[in-house]
Amino acid sequence: MARTQEKDLLTEEQAADMADRDPRGLQKTKKDGPHDEAHTVAKAQAMYLKMLHVVVPLISQACAWGTYLLLAYGPGPLSTFSAAFRAQSAAKFAFLRDYDLGWVYLAVWITAQARARLVVNANAMRAGARVGRPDQHAYITMDVAAAKPEESAPFVLMANTGAAGRFNRAQRGVFNTDEGMPLFLANLVLSGCVFGPVVVALALLAGFGRIKFALGYTEGTDKRTAGFLPALVAETWAAGLVLLIAIKSLAGDRIPF
Repeated sequence: MARTQEKDLLTEEQAADMADRDPRGLQKTKKDGPHDEAHTVAKAQAMYLKMLHVVVPLISQACAWGTYLLLAYGPGPLSTFSAAFRAQSAAKFAFLRDYDLGWVYLAVWITAQARARLVVNANAMRAGARVGRPDQHAYITMDVAAAKPEESAPFVLMANTGAAGRFNRAQRGVFNTDEGMPLFLANLVLSGCVFGPVVVALALLAGFGRIKFALGYTEGTDKRTAGFLPALVAETWAAGLVLLIAIKSLAGDRIPF
C-alpha cells in the first residue's frame, strides 16, 4: 500500500526510471541467462575486449590504409594531387625514419590501447554492479546501523530525471569528451604531420559527433549513441593513421608503396 502511494507521488518520468531499478537503486537483472555477477562481468569483458582490441583497431586500420591509398594512388582527377602527396609523404616518412620517430607514434598508439583496456575493465565491472548511466560511482552510507542489512541498504546514485537529471547527463557529455580528448589531440597532431588537411575533416567529424552526443545525452541516456558513433569513427580513424605512420616509418622499404 505504502509503495503504491509512493508511486502516486512520482512524476511519470521518475516512475519510469524507478521501474527499471531494484529496491537498492541498481538496474534489474536481465531475464535471459545466469544472473550472477561473475557471469555478467565475464560476458561483458569478453564483448568489450573483442570490440576495443580487435574490431575497432581493424576498422581503424582499414580506414587509415584506405585513406593513404586513396590519397597516394587516387585515379582520374586525383592523379595530379596523388603524385604530389606521394612525393611529400615520401619525404616526411624519410624524415621520420632518419630521426627514429616511428617509435614515438607506436608509443602513443600503445598508450591508447592501454587506456582502452581500462575502459574494458570499467565497463565489465559496471555490468556486474548493475550501475546504469550516467552514474560513474555508487555511494552508500558508512553508518553501520543504517547500512544493515547490507543486501537491502540503498545506494546513493545520480538523479536521472527532471532538471537535475538533464544537468547530470549534460555534465557527463562534457566529461566523457574530456576523458578522450588528450589522446585524440595527440593523434591529430601526429597524424597531421603526414596527412595534413585530412585531420581537419576528422576534427570536424569528431566535433559534430561530440556535440550531438552531449546534446542527445542531455535529453536521455538512450539518445547519446547517434552522436557517439561519428565521434568514435573520427577518433579511431585518427588513431589508425598514427599506427599506419608508425608501421611505415619503422618498416621502411619493406613496404614498397
